[in-house]
Amino acid sequence: MAPDMGQKIKEAVGAVDNLTKFKKFSKLKASYVEYDAFADSNLHEGYFCYNCIYWINAGGGKCMLVEDKGPDVLGKVSAVIAPHGCCAGYEPNYDKIHDTRTTQEYASVDTEKNKDKVTTADVA
Repeated sequence: MAPDMGQKIKEAVGAVDNLTKFKKFSKLKASYVEYDAFADSNLHEGYFCYNCIYWINAGGGKCMLVEDKGPDVLGKVSAVIAPHGCCAGYEPNYDKIHDTRTTQEYASVDTEKNKDKVTTADVA
């Protein structure tokens, strides 16, 4: 049992090492922007970092894809990825988003279909 545990530890350390080698995008390259006007908004609605699958709140706003330091596209400099920010890499986290449509509007919506990724190949 001990050799298996040792191997698992080596694999885990290797996975962490690979993640630390991953080069993140700068805020500018990711088209990241944070609008202070949205800081007090309901973050469960709209395209905010808070609702993105890549956003991590632990340790102050971080993103798995975008570097937290440096200027955004508007020149604002901060050391976090703000929950009220957004970028071109946004992928919705459906567990955080609240649907604001009325029951009648929502009745005809196939929510599972809406979760599928649509690419340019799907649009003709």
